[in-house]
Amino acid sequence: MHNFFRKLSIRARSPPAPKKKSSANNMLKKNSSGLLRFIRNNDKPDEEPTFDMPMHLMIQVIDRMPFFEQIRQSRVCKEIKEHIEEKYSKIKKLELRKRDINEACASDDAFERHSKAYVAVKIEKDTACVVIDDAWVVADFYVFLGILEVLREGVETVEMDAPIAELIVIYMSDISLERWYAFQCILKAFNDVYEDLHLDSGFIADRDTFWPKCSDIVIHATKAQAAALGRILDYGVKSGYVFDRRTMDHLRLEFEDLEGFDEDKAINKQIYYFR
Repeated sequence: MHNFFRKLSIRARSPPAPKKKSSANNMLKKNSSGLLRFIRNNDKPDEEPTFDMPMHLMIQVIDRMPFFEQIRQSRVCKEIKEHIEEKYSKIKKLELRKRDINEACASDDAFERHSKAYVAVKIEKDTACVVIDDAWVVADFYVFLGILEVLREGVETVEMDAPIAELIVIYMSDISLERWYAFQCILKAFNDVYEDLHLDSGFIADRDTFWPKCSDIVIHATKAQAAALGRILDYGVKSGYVFDRRTMDHLRLEFEDLEGFDEDKAINKQIYYFR
């Protein structure tokens, strides 16, 4: 079965700079501490830091480091951790894209790529753009969701692709990311009958709201991605766990290819489920 899913894996190409995989990948848990631990690329146990640099100078140095290094440095001490959390709580807009990571980074030098996963981030003022490769695998999920955990608290506006909306709902559900990825592989194998396959889960217990301050969400989709929206209902996550209805002003769904849309009953059915 393992070899079956390896053959179905959407990613066939090798990473640009192959590295020996860490055994820590197998120890990841579905919680924020596990996600951040993966982002930090930290395989060493925590040690009490020893330094003589004044805190304000240390923070200035860390602020000039790349994003992923800043997150790693947040474990040095409580003061730095609090500074990093406050700094990224000022992010007001998120753009979440599923794209070819090499093309995205080649077209914009401002993107910073993770050293292991096919994920990149770009931060400009109060806006963050996070890209995950269109041939994603489980390791990419953990890094991508870990970035969202860092940035989510102060976000007011979100633009994202439909598959990412499904990924976020899965993250909040009782379904493991590994199981959902296996399900995605099966969908790919069955291709044209994907709309008849479902991965159901019972309604989850209370969760903290993922975007507590969000007021505007735009979901970009193609007709081929409509099934991802229809499946969101299967995962047992109430909309109030994703955003607070009291702060929400607009939730908009935009399709990029509308030709023949009205006549496509299958797509209209998926949109009905999502709505």
